[in-house]
Amino acid sequence: MACGTYYLVFNCGSSSIKFAVFERGKTTATLSGIADKINQSGGNFSFKINAKQQQAHVKLSYQSAFLLIIATLKEHQFLECISCIGHRVVHGGHYFNKAVMIDQDVLDKIRALIPLAPLHNPANLQGIEFCNQHFGNIQQVAVFDTAFHQSIPEHIYRYAIPQNLYEELKLRKYGFHGISHQYIAQTAAHYLRLAQGNFICAHLGNGCSITAIKEGKSIDTSMGFTPLDGLVMGTRSGAIDPGVFGYLKQTIDMDIDQINQLLNKQSGLLGICGLSDMRDIEHAISQNNAKAILALEIFSHRIAQYIASYMMYFAHFDGLIFTAGIGEHSAMVRQKVIDKLEALSFMIDDTRNSNAKQYIEIHKPGSKRIMVLPTDEELMIAQSCHELLNK
Repeated sequence: MACGTYYLVFNCGSSSIKFAVFERGKTTATLSGIADKINQSGGNFSFKINAKQQQAHVKLSYQSAFLLIIATLKEHQFLECISCIGHRVVHGGHYFNKAVMIDQDVLDKIRALIPLAPLHNPANLQGIEFCNQHFGNIQQVAVFDTAFHQSIPEHIYRYAIPQNLYEELKLRKYGFHGISHQYIAQTAAHYLRLAQGNFICAHLGNGCSITAIKEGKSIDTSMGFTPLDGLVMGTRSGAIDPGVFGYLKQTIDMDIDQINQLLNKQSGLLGICGLSDMRDIEHAISQNNAKAILALEIFSHRIAQYIASYMMYFAHFDGLIFTAGIGEHSAMVRQKVIDKLEALSFMIDDTRNSNAKQYIEIHKPGSKRIMVLPTDEELMIAQSCHELLNK
């Protein structure tokens, strides 16, 4: 093994840590893994190397998950061979519109943006700070979810608020999951042999967003100033009437911190049915749990609503794409969403949908194209490391 020729990637989310090791110039990870259901029951740590999978069911905190990752890297002799570490960072605010080398100023700005992404930027920082402690002086790179959405036009990213609030506080739509949406746009275009495609991409996981992509560029997305806006998510409410905030203050004297906690960590699927993981919700649905059934109905309705509204952008449309944990693995969710879009000529093939790992396209003949593509945020981050190191 040639030392100094590998990139280590961390994708630290609100409930999981994905990690991967890429050899310089390669597009497939040499080692990849995930610590899932962190700070929840049923924690799981798994990784794959040389096509062999290893898995352990353990109770996980962020600290114990990072230590397991270090032990895995050491066991397989990667610790001394890392030349750069790349991190997904959710919110770059108005500070960052591209990937950057991490220094103290970058760290301070990421920390200052925590109120805008309270579920994610703290986890992203934990990953960076952990690497500072365990990897010495190895260069680290921050890759921002907001960067891909810099192409959204002003009349879409601006809010109808006083001009001074936009200019002084940078209150605007930023959008998130940009690393994933960009990867999917590039991969789908390559699959269809297009230079650049016109797609609607549904990134559905614990966090969810939908992006309209025209000629390879983001032109609208469901998340906004923070990742709270848009779709119903695992613990996030998604779009909600802001008048609710004043009502909660007036009626039960909730302060803004309590309201933020409520909408970010106690709402969404969790708030509706007491479960935040779609796998658990589908199990509850199989047992005819009424709250779980309602949660899926609300979840799928909001997704279909955004897809329908984004069709307005396309005179020519190349396809609807499902990706991320739920988007790639839940046939039930895909079916529910597409059933609501029949009036727009979306029709799903039941066999292909149920066996989506075998198929990229899952629509019936005569339907608009529907695709399922695995996202690879880790590869996009590794490529950003390579580009910055080789400028």
